[in-house]
Amino acid sequence: MNVTFKPCASEDEYAKVSLFLLNRKFDLHPAFSTLQMVELLYAYITQGTIYYGSMPDGTIIAAAAYYHGTPERDFEDKDVALIDITVMDRAYRGTRYFLKGFEALVGYIERTHPEVRRLKLAALSENKYLCRLYSKFAVISTKREGEKGEETVFSEEISLIRYSLRRFHRL
Repeated sequence: MNVTFKPCASEDEYAKVSLFLLNRKFDLHPAFSTLQMVELLYAYITQGTIYYGSMPDGTIIAAAAYYHGTPERDFEDKDVALIDITVMDRAYRGTRYFLKGFEALVGYIERTHPEVRRLKLAALSENKYLCRLYSKFAVISTKREGEKGEETVFSEEISLIRYSLRRFHRL
């Protein structure tokens, strides 16, 4: 598996990952407009972190964005990281790429923000695939009204998520 996962750090990385996400905005929701995606990207670039996976040739295959703290608490709850979006190229979905990427992201959050004790994962409630996937790692903590409809927020201690991910190595 020749994928490298890391946070965006340069203008070039932000540009490539932004184009990847813009081209897959309908994977987030069929009614997502380009302007809404640009607004979302701006929020992640200025208030959060964009994390991505790329192949050796530089092709982006996955992107996720998270906040250290939550927007509804003005990012003061530093013991929480909220993964707000995840997008994987269709050719790589349903494979070990997700597990490797998720494990890399969790590890990055733990190293960069050692005070984080709880990880939250947000998904549109109508996205049954993503809700089933997230439920393998965390429990439903709340539902909230988002811009595109009801969102389900999953929550779990980051140490338990790391433990769950390690169990998959045995498969």
